[in-house]
Amino acid sequence: MMDAIVPVADPRARYQRLAATAFDSLPLPAALLEGEALTIVAANPVLCQYLGFSAAELLGRSLADLQDRAHPDVGMREGTVRLRARDGRERVLYQHLSAVADAGTPLLVWTAHPCTPESETQQRDALTGLFSRRAIEQRLRGLLAEGQHGTLIYLEIDTFKLVNDAYGREAGNHLLAQFGQLLQSLLRNGEEAAYLGGDEFALVLDHADPQRAWQAAERIRFQVAMHGFDWRGRSFGVTVSIGLVGFGDAVQDFTALLAAADMACSNAKQRGRNRIEIYHPDDDELQRVRGEQSWGARVLDVLEGNRFALFRQRIVALNGDPRGDHYEVLLRPQAAMGWSAPGEFVAAAERYGLMAQVDRRVIMRTLRMMAQTPEALLPCMSVNLSGSSLVDAGLAAYIARGLEETGVRAERLRFEVTETAAIANMQRAVALVGALREQGCSFALDDFGAGMSSFSYLKALDVDMIKIDGGFVRGVARDAVDAATIQTIARLAELRGLSTVAECVEDQPTLDCLRDLGIDYAQGFHLHRPEPWSLP
Repeated sequence: MMDAIVPVADPRARYQRLAATAFDSLPLPAALLEGEALTIVAANPVLCQYLGFSAAELLGRSLADLQDRAHPDVGMREGTVRLRARDGRERVLYQHLSAVADAGTPLLVWTAHPCTPESETQQRDALTGLFSRRAIEQRLRGLLAEGQHGTLIYLEIDTFKLVNDAYGREAGNHLLAQFGQLLQSLLRNGEEAAYLGGDEFALVLDHADPQRAWQAAERIRFQVAMHGFDWRGRSFGVTVSIGLVGFGDAVQDFTALLAAADMACSNAKQRGRNRIEIYHPDDDELQRVRGEQSWGARVLDVLEGNRFALFRQRIVALNGDPRGDHYEVLLRPQAAMGWSAPGEFVAAAERYGLMAQVDRRVIMRTLRMMAQTPEALLPCMSVNLSGSSLVDAGLAAYIARGLEETGVRAERLRFEVTETAAIANMQRAVALVGALREQGCSFALDDFGAGMSSFSYLKALDVDMIKIDGGFVRGVARDAVDAATIQTIARLAELRGLSTVAECVEDQPTLDCLRDLGIDYAQGFHLHRPEPWSLP
């Protein structure tokens, strides 16, 4: 059996004895190290047996003396190291360093466990060569558990999606690999980089103050912008958005730390990209981003629990239209004290790619409610479609199945799409409008007039109705330009055989003016406040 820990006759003896008590029963390699040189002052039998040295042979040697010179990683607080045994063979271990409390001398406890090829692979990302998400999470959790202070730098490649979409996944992967290599070349002592997935990377700076962290982030930002990106003979500029967050006293939870860094990075992207933002809990913009991110979980909760209501608001005929009034269906997510306005909910649903699912839930709930009303009493119901639904290739078929399942006549169902959403997805919008009109549904172009080329889009979209943007409607009784604009829209709609709806009607003078200008329908609080229609 190998020698036990050999004591040294100096004040460290007490800690060596304590280490011996703990190490003798520890089934993993362990040692007590001193100073920046990581000098071994105690070694347990498992480490001695693993490397083939006696404890006496290890005492006084630096851990760095035993390492593979091609992999100088022993100074890491946590990570993979390669040590040379007496027989010359390489031993791969995953180490952890922690300080000895109240030692009165710079002593560290070193423990490690042997790595199989599979476990070593899990610590490194094959594409970028950087630490994996799992490895950096272990590192950060260890630092936080020890109460260490440092900085997390969170990076996103601004142009990754553009490259990936324009030139394919192979080009995107090439960009990630190049970026990983560049990031690795820019690291300094005490800095560890990891690939988190997608276009996201992280850098951990142990014991770094804000000034040093900012300098490191700026060094990376500048070098990335200067380096560029090459793909099959073409060169492209690449930039990064960076978020910084200090950890220790301020942020002591890993999940909160990552969320704070992500918020700071999102803030950098929203403020122009290719910049650095530091997380401050009282930053108004970060508070907005935090609220939006918290809404992400609420969106999932609303969808999974069906926790939303449908309200409806009457759209009133102004000139004796025999088809009578109809209604717009309005989404209201559940809140702590009732039903909330949908603005933040919709923004979060769009941010997390959930809006198409929301639209489908609203459509099916609307059809089932309509099926409960006798045909003779059933008004036309208008349902809003988001930009996400315009690119939903299966939506037309989904609606066809819903109409068949509920027995609702397609003529009773109208869909509204905003002008801005249609402009962003014109080809898909034209296809969807055509497919739903073939089924018998009608279409309205919402917020008409908000864009610069509103009139030209009427030639491309085969709609039945124009809903005039409320920005023109609110001042129509006082502003001659608004009145002239609405009159022009009404005349154009008449020539094309389209109905017109004025939104945001809030008083009687506005309503009277709209009637005089030849508008067909009006909608707003002055006529009808939204009322609950379908509750979960």
